[in-house]
Amino acid sequence: MTTPPDPENAVTPLAARIHTEEVSRAVPGTPRPGMVAGTVLRAARTSARITEACLAATLAVSEETIRAWEEGSDPPASLPVPHLERLKSVLSAAGAETRIVADLDAAAWCDLVLLAIAGSDDCACLLADPLTCEDAFRELLAWSLTGHVPARYRRLALPTPLIADPALIVRTAAVLGACRPDLLSGMS
Repeated sequence: MTTPPDPENAVTPLAARIHTEEVSRAVPGTPRPGMVAGTVLRAARTSARITEACLAATLAVSEETIRAWEEGSDPPASLPVPHLERLKSVLSAAGAETRIVADLDAAAWCDLVLLAIAGSDDCACLLADPLTCEDAFRELLAWSLTGHVPARYRRLALPTPLIADPALIVRTAAVLGACRPDLLSGMS
């Protein structure tokens, strides 16, 4: 008899793939699986003026785990939802800027979309999610592609695109242009 999955630790199949397959085959120039969410997490932690060590201790994880999340090598999108909610709760309680903490969901979704495009996967279902219509998603996607840093991040991050691979930027723009041209409006 099999045990039903624990909803507390449930991970989506795409997130599980990101965590295993994408991390293991990452090569220089390709996006880190959690680059957008990692950048947002670092900004949230910095806005709360807490160290990696403090956040790690509060969450009962290692500093290396926090570092891997922030660097994007262990994507926050692969966390079970209750763990991501706890992370957001801890950041909020520590005094992180509310809008930046709220951006973690959109950032994780951005990472999923970008990884699907990087892997030449069909991302139509990901782009059909209502989250992609939110301003936070659009702003984070624009930052990823153009380096246009949303105003709330300007004192916390460098004004550079989060994607370093020009070919991926072009491919992402082409996919978005075909599926969701509205996401490209306002990007320069």
